[in-house]
Amino acid sequence: MIILIAYDIADNNTRLKLASYLQSKGLVRIQKSVFTGTILPATLKDVDRTLPGFVRNSDDVIHLIPLLEYSLKNMKHYGNPLSQIKLERETLRVV
Repeated sequence: MIILIAYDIADNNTRLKLASYLQSKGLVRIQKSVFTGTILPATLKDVDRTLPGFVRNSDDVIHLIPLLEYSLKNMKHYGNPLSQIKLERETLRVV
């Protein structure tokens, strides 16, 4: 499954821990507070259970968005993202 996670976390330490956690799950940063990647359903369940623990004040928010192949094929980039996303044979590749 391909997912996109975007967040706005106020506390610097919590934000760094969240970024490290997402990278440990195989996700790749494409913007400062946006990660994406292909993960297995079991990993998605683990991520879905863990993310609420990073929300620690009323202003924090995390969005977990499943992506369809159609969405990736029609995605457009403007400017210079941290990483480029490519869909190759139903596998997400970030370069």
